[in-house]
Amino acid sequence: MILLPQQFQALVYHFFSGWVFALTWSGMNRLTWHYRRHFVRWVIETLYFFLFVTLMYAGLLPITGGQTQTYLIAVFVLGAAVYLKFYAMTFSPLFEGLVRGIVRQLTGFKKQKAKSQAAFKHRQEIRHKKRDEKRQNKKLKHQKKHHEKQLKRQKKEEKRQIKRSRKHPGRVPPKEESD
Repeated sequence: MILLPQQFQALVYHFFSGWVFALTWSGMNRLTWHYRRHFVRWVIETLYFFLFVTLMYAGLLPITGGQTQTYLIAVFVLGAAVYLKFYAMTFSPLFEGLVRGIVRQLTGFKKQKAKSQAAFKHRQEIRHKKRDEKRQNKKLKHQKKHHEKQLKRQKKEEKRQIKRSRKHPGRVPPKEESD
């Protein structure tokens, strides 16, 4: 059996715990609104409940030895309802401003990241262009050398044919077979 002064303390404690629970829940709910993945949000909510219940038990332990009666749960719900009915609209702009500030910071980081990625991509494109130009130049040089070699071979062959025709003036050179 719990004494009357302790019951009154437990009553006030549960009422304010309900009020604080609704306050922190609405704030946390607003802060996690931007999470698109439901699993992450579920983990955050679960951890929040475990933390709140642990803190509530730690505060209730010196008052009633950690005992909670059924009517105290109703008082807890009443405290949450009072917050939601009368105070939620007061604190909602505060949470909205906080979320906007956080989102602005994150958006600023994203913009900086996008700018640095764009600069990196631009430098990468320049490097790729230079590399491609070098490859093209090498290819052109190779083609030029190959063409020069072919011309030399042709000239050599022509000289050889001229020499043969001088040595054997009546002889007809063999025709090259075509594929």
